[in-house]
Amino acid sequence: MEKINKEYPILSNWKFVFKEMYDLDHKYPWYIAVRSVAGFLAPFIAAIIPSAAISMVEKKADFLTFFGVMLAFVLGNMIMGIVSTKYDFLIKKKNYKVQFQSVQKKVISKIMTVDYQILESAEGKRAADGAKYSYSEEWNGWSRIMDMFTPFAFNLLGIIVYTIILIPRCPWVLPIFAIMSIMNVMIEKKIAQRGYRKYRETIWETDSRVEYFFQRSTSATDGKDIRLYRMEKWFVDVMKTLVQRRMKVWKRVEMYYFLPHLSDTIWSLVRDIIAYTVLINQFLAGELNATTFTFYLGIITGFAGWLNGGNMGDGFVRANSEMIRCNWGINDYRSFMELKDSEHTVEKENTENTCAKNGTDKTENGITLEFKNVCFRYPGAKQDVIHNLNLKVKAGENIALVGVNGAGKTTLVKLLCGFYHPNEGQILIDGREISDYSETEYRKLVAAVFQDMMVMATSVAENIACEKQENIDEPKLQTAMQLADIEDKVLSLPKKEKTAVTNFLDKDGVLFSGGELQRILLARALYKDAPLLLLDEPTSALDPLAETAIYEQYHRLSEGKTTIFISHRLASTKFCDRIIYYENGQVKEDGTHDELMKKNGAYAKMFEIQSQYYNEKGGDFDE
Repeated sequence: MEKINKEYPILSNWKFVFKEMYDLDHKYPWYIAVRSVAGFLAPFIAAIIPSAAISMVEKKADFLTFFGVMLAFVLGNMIMGIVSTKYDFLIKKKNYKVQFQSVQKKVISKIMTVDYQILESAEGKRAADGAKYSYSEEWNGWSRIMDMFTPFAFNLLGIIVYTIILIPRCPWVLPIFAIMSIMNVMIEKKIAQRGYRKYRETIWETDSRVEYFFQRSTSATDGKDIRLYRMEKWFVDVMKTLVQRRMKVWKRVEMYYFLPHLSDTIWSLVRDIIAYTVLINQFLAGELNATTFTFYLGIITGFAGWLNGGNMGDGFVRANSEMIRCNWGINDYRSFMELKDSEHTVEKENTENTCAKNGTDKTENGITLEFKNVCFRYPGAKQDVIHNLNLKVKAGENIALVGVNGAGKTTLVKLLCGFYHPNEGQILIDGREISDYSETEYRKLVAAVFQDMMVMATSVAENIACEKQENIDEPKLQTAMQLADIEDKVLSLPKKEKTAVTNFLDKDGVLFSGGELQRILLARALYKDAPLLLLDEPTSALDPLAETAIYEQYHRLSEGKTTIFISHRLASTKFCDRIIYYENGQVKEDGTHDELMKKNGAYAKMFEIQSQYYNEKGGDFDE
């Protein structure tokens, strides 16, 4: 598996973020430029006011002149403050759009297209969580870096302008200032990065555990067990321990950020002592008058403000520190976005034409399948789950895949869906390897019902059709519901097929039973009308009578399709054309129900055990 957690240069990440901002709105540089100029001018005007007042007093200016000049300065300062506030709001609004209109959309799209085998791994899940975390927290990642661009810019502008002003008066002092500032930035970068890198794993693990237990504690499904087994105290104790651990780690991380701030405070003190000493000596020597002395005094004070904060917000050091800290969030985002997509995601040229020629865009007769020497092993595993599998399935054939738990049946289904990729061998669909199909065309070929039920808190119709209500083919929807035997239930509801599944988003939604949800998912697969139908325990939540009803219309469900049917209940297998007994990733027995019973092998023994169980319970298990 490819490396997931990557680190990028800080400047590269800042450039990456700014480009995303610019792509959303090309006026972004102008917004920041105007805000920076206004943010610089407001404190600069405030610094000039005392020296201007002293100058007019020395020149014995009349009241109207004095009042007019002071009023102009005050109004100018107020106007710059208004402009700063206005553009602050505008930039924050644009930043919010970047987060949730651009970045969030890209992360969600990537989650849906990234190679499923990567996403299913612990590292892949963590990478996806890191990408989401990078834009969903105000103090981290995208939000904080974008917010810091403006103070970084106008504080840097202030430092440059104030430096130019101070050069004629203190030329030998400024190199010292520059060296101190550069040293402090380097110390900050080195120490801050080291601190976060040292505790990053612990922070991630703790945050993940806190989030996990919080989700469990608020889950209505888990709430039954929590209340019945009085798990409240245990949950609270676990959460308390995790939060305390989290706070302890963050104190250590913040200490790494405190050290550069302490360093800068010391450098600032040294700078101020040097600068004030020079100015006072020049004033006492008569080289500066009161007006000039007051002006330069304000400039030096403002210089410290540009560095450490106070001039309308965070200083340059703080902005730089925050952008360095949030750099890890952008690392997480970029690492995830660069992960490999599914092999089908990249569209191949002329795929649609090729498919049309081969007939794979038609669903009348199903499709042919062939596994040729297929081997698959999970990352880190010592043995293959599927080893040297060879299997052919004719178009329109109904196959029952049976075997003990852990035999690799569900893995085989995921290989057919294109979620996993063989380590060795080939999987052919109508004579063409799966990887030769484009994402769009291959997804048209496959429909599946999985053991894990995935429904959305939207209408029944949208859950079945997987598209907006206005785009749904109503006759097709009715047919799918009829075949899945869920139509009567749906039509009995006040809003019929527009009834919401669960009441999570709609108070009038309905809590369907497990069996009813399974029928809705079966209807979803039938609505898609794909030539390959994969059914992984599709009746596990149904009662025996309902299951029998599904089996009785099994041929109707699979008509015109190639069907792979996985079930632990072997009573269903006699409805299939062939039965594959699957064990340790290999085909052990292959034939009809009668053929395998006569063979008296592993399938027959499993069938007899289940028959005996049903008979002991008073069930009907006729052959």
